[in-house]
Amino acid sequence: MKNIKIISCGLISLFLTTAVMAKTEQITLKKDLGFGEEAVIFPTTKGEVILNRYALTATVAKQIKSYKKGQCLEIQSQYGFFKDTGDGQYIQSIRPCKSTTGLAIPKVNR
Repeated sequence: MKNIKIISCGLISLFLTTAVMAKTEQITLKKDLGFGEEAVIFPTTKGEVILNRYALTATVAKQIKSYKKGQCLEIQSQYGFFKDTGDGQYIQSIRPCKSTTGLAIPKVNR
């Protein structure tokens, strides 16, 4: 029984550390996404990032859509989007940025 508790505690710790180690970055697209035969090109305001389309995980490949110029994207990866190895296999998710519209501002007619 004690061994099961130790193993389960170790597995939970391992899961939490991998989840915490993920880096989330927000990027803004300078142009629409580019799609080549084997590449996905992200022209961002911080530079161009080219990823191998076939090295991306299946869940990330489904998340890649025709994002448009000026759109904010939130990218979660293990090493960072700009410090990735270039193939994209360490990217965990790509999605539009969450809206930061705090409280609604009432409209007053005068």
